[in-house]
Amino acid sequence: MAADLPLPDDGAGPALAGEYAAARARAGRVMAILRAMGPRREVLRAFLALADAALYGPAELGRREREVLALATSEANQAAYSAEVHAALLERLGGGPGAGPRDEALVGFARRVTLAPAESGEAVTELRAHLSVAEVYDAIAVVGLLNFANRAALATGISVADDLE
Repeated sequence: MAADLPLPDDGAGPALAGEYAAARARAGRVMAILRAMGPRREVLRAFLALADAALYGPAELGRREREVLALATSEANQAAYSAEVHAALLERLGGGPGAGPRDEALVGFARRVTLAPAESGEAVTELRAHLSVAEVYDAIAVVGLLNFANRAALATGISVADDLE
């Protein structure tokens, strides 16, 4: 069922229009997930800063592996919009997740933290058999970010059709 909540567009005010213009400059469009953050510019900017740090910025965990986590989290949440976006990004980075033990550990971690958050400590212990401490912190940041984004995507009912050109 689609949400009964209008998504902010360019007419939502000058501050948000400025953020949308910046999004178009970065990506050629305003992704629906940015619209799902609502009409408050400070929420959108905080989300973008966290996404840049957790997914796209320098990290111990590789970019492809962070997308493996993003996709696994989105699939666990049944968040179709995010799963579609992150599957496409993952494909551009070489595809996956692979059948290797490291990718399997990442997928298992994302699913467990997402679906059974009370077991997160145990999930970290299991992940430590495959990743360094710094990589585990990166994994925690990605899964946390995606769970937040997935909740916004699901609550607002966005789809790729809600991207703005």
